[in-house]
Amino acid sequence: MAGFMGAYTRLLKTRPFVGNMVTSAVLFATGDVIAQQAIEKRGSNHDLARTGRIVFWGAGIFAPAVTVWFRTLERLPIQNKTLATAARVGLDQFAFAPCVLTGFFTVMTLLEGKDMSAVKEKWRQSFLPTLQTNWMVWIPAQTINMAVSLRGWSSFVLIPLHLRLLYVNAINIPWNTFLSIQANKGKPLDPEKALVEKIKHIKHT
Repeated sequence: MAGFMGAYTRLLKTRPFVGNMVTSAVLFATGDVIAQQAIEKRGSNHDLARTGRIVFWGAGIFAPAVTVWFRTLERLPIQNKTLATAARVGLDQFAFAPCVLTGFFTVMTLLEGKDMSAVKEKWRQSFLPTLQTNWMVWIPAQTINMAVSLRGWSSFVLIPLHLRLLYVNAINIPWNTFLSIQANKGKPLDPEKALVEKIKHIKHT
């Protein structure tokens, strides 16, 4: 296990884009599987295409974007440690997060074969409540992620830069479960599941 973690850490340092994309693919898939199996109880009716869509988003778009974003935030020319943390978290949550969520709903809807009118409707229904939940989860989480230690060492941070997306993705397992549910909220049941629900309803009437 120690050897695996050592190799994984080296991958994140030497090939951060590849390491973060692989990590995001695994953890976004995990979040969607939890959503479909543990919460929605789909069982054998698991929607593999839906899992593939969210993996594409996580590995192909989210991971590269966040890798570049964290590097950009790290280079902010602010010497005061408290102000630096506040600036990073503020930019991340009030500038970057709304763009990420807009991109998420856009990509996920288009990958389903729908048009821009469906994207606009999905954004109208889901963006604001998702963003509000995002702030409740990620403002404290990213404060820890980006905080500079108060020990007085200018180079010491609570979480090293190359591990920050891993930290984000660890929290992302429950968050991705939530996102998967939000992205698919209000959709009709699969035909098989709808039939089962109809039979149950008849039995209880």
